[in-house]
Amino acid sequence: MRMIIVRHGESEWNRIHRYQGQLDAPLSDLGLRQAEALAERLKNEPITHIYSSRLQRAARTAQTIASHHHASVPFEYSEDLLEIHHGEWQGKYADEITAQYSDGLREWREHPTRSQMPGGESFSNILKRTLDFQERAYAKHKDETILVSTHDVIVKILVADALGMDMDRINRIWITNASISEIEYGSDLPYLASLSDACHLGVLASTREGQKAL
Repeated sequence: MRMIIVRHGESEWNRIHRYQGQLDAPLSDLGLRQAEALAERLKNEPITHIYSSRLQRAARTAQTIASHHHASVPFEYSEDLLEIHHGEWQGKYADEITAQYSDGLREWREHPTRSQMPGGESFSNILKRTLDFQERAYAKHKDETILVSTHDVIVKILVADALGMDMDRINRIWITNASISEIEYGSDLPYLASLSDACHLGVLASTREGQKAL
């Protein structure tokens, strides 16, 4: 199975450095243009199934890709592809999180496996649902190319799992908005074929320095 994983385009809350989690912020104007560029890049890919988070930033990205020569491809939403629930952090600005939850933020960045945002989802839960999704997808689509439109932490977990990385290192991976990461699964080891590829975005690419919140 070839899994093309895309992170959603820039959302309005990415733009203003506000933590989203499972709150449903729309794509920004830039995010809409990023999604169009991503769709153009993928228009000739032999995609046989599209999976997406139902949150509109990921769903709109997936819908835009589907509209470019993939309109007849089966399209399915999966709760397993939702971003990690940020609990009390959801809706707060990055500067507020830094001021009010500095120890928790440091733990999340350095040791996510033992971190849990107040009132939020445990890492063990998002890890389980991500890998459950991957296993079900492989069982169903062994010889196919599928597209997965999702969120930062889900992409990082899938990449880290493919590489056999320590999950406490996932926040050392940067995933650009509307970028492509590709994993090939077979009877042998999984192979990471590309990571956070954003060459299709050009000047539309979001920079790491310009984004302070998930």
